[in-house]
Amino acid sequence: MRVTLLGTAGWMPSQHRETTCFASRADDALFIFDAGTGLRRLGEAAQAPLLDGVRDIHLFLTHYHLDHVCGLAYLPGVLPGRQITIHAPAASLSGIDPEAALSGLLRRPYNPHDWEELTHLRVEPIGRQSIVAGRTVQVRPQRHSDVSVAYRVDDAFVVATDTVADPGTADFSAGVGLLLHEAWYCKADLAAAPPPGYASHSEASEVGQLATDAAVGRLVLIHLDPRRAEGSYATLVAAARSTFGTAQLLADGAVVDTEERDVPADDIATAPSRT
Repeated sequence: MRVTLLGTAGWMPSQHRETTCFASRADDALFIFDAGTGLRRLGEAAQAPLLDGVRDIHLFLTHYHLDHVCGLAYLPGVLPGRQITIHAPAASLSGIDPEAALSGLLRRPYNPHDWEELTHLRVEPIGRQSIVAGRTVQVRPQRHSDVSVAYRVDDAFVVATDTVADPGTADFSAGVGLLLHEAWYCKADLAAAPPPGYASHSEASEVGQLATDAAVGRLVLIHLDPRRAEGSYATLVAAARSTFGTAQLLADGAVVDTEERDVPADDIATAPSRT
């Protein structure tokens, strides 16, 4: 499988990066993870191959923070006429009823239509393991300011964003080809203890250690702090590489092969400006 990075920033889009969204083809199905502002990129000509021949679209939400769900409002423009199944963490995992959460987000006066009118969307709560479009999708609750979940698709990849660097993630990710893991800061950035807002996010060298412990094939850093200058991410990558030597930071639009393990150690991509 391949994963296209549609949005790699957290919190708010920057000049270079959209907020969290990833896409991957599973035969004739399209898997989308989170609906940040990066979801808009599915409407760009460069992403047309992702949609070519797609019969089913599955959108997986990690949690309901606005930077991860604002793209739900884009769906009629980006994927017009498409039936979309939204997989949201079951209440047993997150403590939140998915139907109630989505109907609260997509309703007047914040949306032109109420959830009940959006017949092209349906919600399917997802538990700890499901078969979706022939793929085994595993789900794990994470520690965040509100409960988020990580997703594992077969042995291909794991998406773990909006979480502390949790050792349990290493067990969950063991042996996958690709780990997409958030990296919000590195210890070199801090003169003292992390500020309160960092308490539910991950430190880069600890993320690298998780990837090493899990023996993953590739580590790509995601959910980046948009307040940083694009060039300053080099320190973040260096911290991750201190514990996982080939950690990568890639631009929005990059396509990552989950089976490719031999990557160059100096592969740091600078994102182009948004247009």
